[in-house]
Amino acid sequence: MISMVRTPADDRPTIAARVERTLKRCVDWSQQGRHRKVLEEVEHLLSLIEQEPRLEAELLIWKAQALLSMGCAERAFRAASRSWDLASSPHSCHLMSMALHALGSSGQSEELLRMGRELFPDAAHLSMQLAMMLADQGRLPEALDLLDDISPDLDLPGDLQVFLLGLRANLLANVGRWNEAEDLLEEGLGRHPDSPLLLETSDSLQRQRGRRRAEEELAASWRSTLAPLHRARGEVDEAIVNCGAIMELPELVVLAARRLWRAFLASDPVRPQAPDAWAAALVVVVLELDGQRPTAASTARGLRANPSTVCTAAARVRSFLDGMDLEIARRAFAASANPRLQESAPPGPLAHGAAIVVPFRAP
Repeated sequence: MISMVRTPADDRPTIAARVERTLKRCVDWSQQGRHRKVLEEVEHLLSLIEQEPRLEAELLIWKAQALLSMGCAERAFRAASRSWDLASSPHSCHLMSMALHALGSSGQSEELLRMGRELFPDAAHLSMQLAMMLADQGRLPEALDLLDDISPDLDLPGDLQVFLLGLRANLLANVGRWNEAEDLLEEGLGRHPDSPLLLETSDSLQRQRGRRRAEEELAASWRSTLAPLHRARGEVDEAIVNCGAIMELPELVVLAARRLWRAFLASDPVRPQAPDAWAAALVVVVLELDGQRPTAASTARGLRANPSTVCTAAARVRSFLDGMDLEIARRAFAASANPRLQESAPPGPLAHGAAIVVPFRAP
């Protein structure tokens, strides 16, 4: 019997029925984004009951979820922690972890999920959440191992099965195991042919694979045409490579800047006195062609170059490009915005190890 306070004994079944109805409606309210409604109803019910830890724990889970959806991570953590103390569950563990992650404590969040996986081996969503967290940190092999450890004998709900299939395919694509990703999606669509999530992921994977292949072919063609440079001009070339490493730029951006440097030299016989400043300027201009707006000052700081010199050099390079049609300039010197990347790449296998991000939405 559920224990109530401030309520006549005859009213207990009525309130108990209301609790049950509210918990069922929380699902619909959450899906509709009515998180404040969930919070209001749960808070009211919590004020009516006591000495029923399991019921209170369940209500606190919904409270924590609503608060988390409303951006109140600290309050969500307190509610989820209270739920865990009353009756530990994979749901409270999951919510505590998400709240900690939102608060910037990713290490503690990971520890909680690992503990939860040990305590609740059948709670596949804990492994999936941990895999996504590791993937965000670039720890892709670890993330894949976690998904591989999920028992195939688990009777997962349909939406969770779809999510697991899509997530694993996404990670496989990220590490360049394209054929495995495609086979997995084909298998998943065979079991869930009308799944919008798997269909979208499959289409996205194909587009991204074609894009990656086009990037590799463009980079290879540019690499083969870069004539060696010497003395001060060669120092600028080396500084561009160094700039790319410091800023963690894609190879295509670095190659585009080196290519732009050679084209600029053909029209302007400059004698660079500050290689790092010229390298920063060339990278800035390439990123501008890609539609980004890097500042000369921030780029200069990364190379310990003089911001004023970077600005002056960038202005000279822009003046060189002003004489070109913008589409031609992008085709010759842009990286991510290069029109050649939109052209269809011939079919064929992509080398393993090419890591990209295939968009994938969680349920």
